[in-house]
Amino acid sequence: MPSGSGKPKDKPDPRLRAELLRYRNLLYDRLTGLPTLPVALGEIRKLIDGDHSTVGVICVDFCQSFGLENSFGWQSTDDLIMSLAQLMVVFNEQVMGGKGLLFEEAIRTGSFFLFFAREGLTTEELAEVAQLVREFISSSSVGKELSASGFDVSIGYSLFVDDPLIRFERLVYSATRDARDMAVDAEKRDEMLQYRELAQIIAGERIRTRFQPIMYLRDLTVLGHEALSMGPPNTIFENAERLFSFAARSEFGHALDRLCRRHAVRIAPEHVKKGELLFLNTAAVSFSDPSFSADFSDDSGLKKENVVLELTERTAIHDLTSFCRTLGSFKEEGFKIAVDDAGAGYSSLSTIAELQPDFLKFDRSMVAHIHESRIKQELMRTLLEMADRTGSRVIAEGIEMREELEMMRELGVELGQGYFLERPSRAY
Repeated sequence: MPSGSGKPKDKPDPRLRAELLRYRNLLYDRLTGLPTLPVALGEIRKLIDGDHSTVGVICVDFCQSFGLENSFGWQSTDDLIMSLAQLMVVFNEQVMGGKGLLFEEAIRTGSFFLFFAREGLTTEELAEVAQLVREFISSSSVGKELSASGFDVSIGYSLFVDDPLIRFERLVYSATRDARDMAVDAEKRDEMLQYRELAQIIAGERIRTRFQPIMYLRDLTVLGHEALSMGPPNTIFENAERLFSFAARSEFGHALDRLCRRHAVRIAPEHVKKGELLFLNTAAVSFSDPSFSADFSDDSGLKKENVVLELTERTAIHDLTSFCRTLGSFKEEGFKIAVDDAGAGYSSLSTIAELQPDFLKFDRSMVAHIHESRIKQELMRTLLEMADRTGSRVIAEGIEMREELEMMRELGVELGQGYFLERPSRAY
């Protein structure tokens, strides 16, 4: 064997090379030169983690490409898609300063996404950027050609809201889907605008909190206060019920719950006297938030022993055994637990027995006109007996009449809240 020679090198497997090339062609569009979404995920992560600015998503969708293809053939359609991609590259460089991330949904679809970060980005500003894109395209030769042929490019947008409890990739796909839905479905426009309004509220931390006292019914002294969250004034989400019901239908449920909790904790020391309890509405999913306990550090001015986590019905408990173990660790830290709307929804009697709450809250449907209903009175007596056996204290919500208060006292209900006792404070 000649000196210096070694084992013959393995020849590249042509089948493997062809397979790799095929996968590369699926991830990078050779027509436009742009990466597709799976390739862009890493860069999107860097953008979002970079300077903690708000991230906006612009969708430019050539949703009528099938109609163009039927009219002019696929080659002319490909040329238009390529020209549109080049326009977006120029827009990113000239208007966005090259700081945006541009990619394609999938190869040759004609759906492009531009991710960009900006400090304090609002929905209005995002809409302005979308309008700049629209004007940039419509004033180009490509835009004029499309317009002359009766076609158009659709523009949509969305705000990216990070949430540590939701997988990052799903958040990205959700943000791109929402931007694209706005672009292609006019019927969803109003809903998408509400969606973006909610995203802006969360990103801008524009939540307000009111405090309503929970009182001992015997002498109307204060046990504590419930923090009641609501959206900004003069918006569609000023109404708390609309705010939380809409959030529950989106992926923002946990992010909103966390924001409301943190805002209430931050301002509570100014409104809840030392020794009084703070009741915080808490969705079941939030108990798995790793940052939950950190919100009640010594700097917060609140002792965990004076905080009651009030389980709401915004999200269901899917694994009761696992949830009870999680709840047990919170109790060990000193938190107290309340179950809202006891006897309804997932707050069934069997579930209450497993949760072993410190407080049971019976809502307005149980309290309203109870002085006129023998059935409600007997039902309340039964529930009070159950609460006594389980060591839970009962709170009657929604007391709005003197007769209701007097009946609660007669039945032996210890605690209550409602407009007749005291209305919530103004919003902070």
